[in-house]
Amino acid sequence: MSAEGYVLHARSYRETSLLVEIVTLEHGREGVVARGARSRRGEAAARLQPFRRLHLGWRAQGDLGTLTGVEELDCHRLPPAVVGVGLYLNELLMRLLPRHQEVPDIYEAYTAALRSLTAKLPVEPVLRSFELRLLAGLGYAPALDREADTGADLDPARYYRLLPEHGPVAATSGATGSVSGAALLAMAREDWSEPETLAAAKRVLRSALEAQLGPRGLRTRSLLGGLARYRRMAENERPTDRSDD
Repeated sequence: MSAEGYVLHARSYRETSLLVEIVTLEHGREGVVARGARSRRGEAAARLQPFRRLHLGWRAQGDLGTLTGVEELDCHRLPPAVVGVGLYLNELLMRLLPRHQEVPDIYEAYTAALRSLTAKLPVEPVLRSFELRLLAGLGYAPALDREADTGADLDPARYYRLLPEHGPVAATSGATGSVSGAALLAMAREDWSEPETLAAAKRVLRSALEAQLGPRGLRTRSLLGGLARYRRMAENERPTDRSDD
């Protein structure tokens, strides 16, 4: 078998091999063993890194295949500040994608997200678009432009609660978890121009993802949260510049 794909994660396996999780355009997520990858002067291991678009060949053997070839096609050189964001995308795919199932829409959404991060586009819109497309590709994203119970079009001036895997239901303004119809309609269009839309999307998409991930949280989310807190502390402790009289 062969396909275009990316490495999501790799770890040591036995004495000289690597156990590699990949996501491919034609076959979705696969697990392969790169035999002897750690004993060949690091050449194979150097290619089997995240964020590189590869042409991969492997021999299918049950749930785990054997890697037979790897060729680099392109490399998304993420700025250091967003490498953790890229690893967050990888962990989402590792946790939510089933193996051996073609997911071309999700693959394209992942590639688009890497390109946007490499181009230094604003991170929050990139993340929200990817999360939304991931949930839609897995069949977990409800329609955001109509009421779940009645099928009526959302009213931009009204408020709703978004129930995971069900959809928007009418709510009162100020109710816990309520979101304006205008924000939900903007989310459906992936229009992130308004801060309210981004804030609402972060909240409702996190809830939808947690419903699928279960009680075990994401390691990269904890890491990113810690880094954000550290940056805020560093900024608060930075001495104020004073000009000499």
